[in-house]
Amino acid sequence: MLIVAGKGYVDPEDRAAFLAGFEAAQRRARAEPGCLDYVVAADPVEPGRVNVYERWESREHLAAHLARTARESQPSPVMLSMEITQYEIGSSGPYLG
Repeated sequence: MLIVAGKGYVDPEDRAAFLAGFEAAQRRARAEPGCLDYVVAADPVEPGRVNVYERWESREHLAAHLARTARESQPSPVMLSMEITQYEIGSSGPYLG
């Protein structure tokens, strides 16, 4: 399993438009084979921050997604900066709190 997580920044006054532009892409990604979760959402504390979280069954599923999305135009306005990390997970289980 792979987790892709991070943050990006847009001008605070442009964040709602940025997220609206990403809605269709999120729906498409969630319908792709191997996608377990995919969300791009407004951060509740920082006005210009956008949080990214994706969970994929395998590296191959993520690679296929990235190949498809490379041909898509990016939403406008664009991100000013981005910090995304990929984690490869060897095992997982329920949260025991």
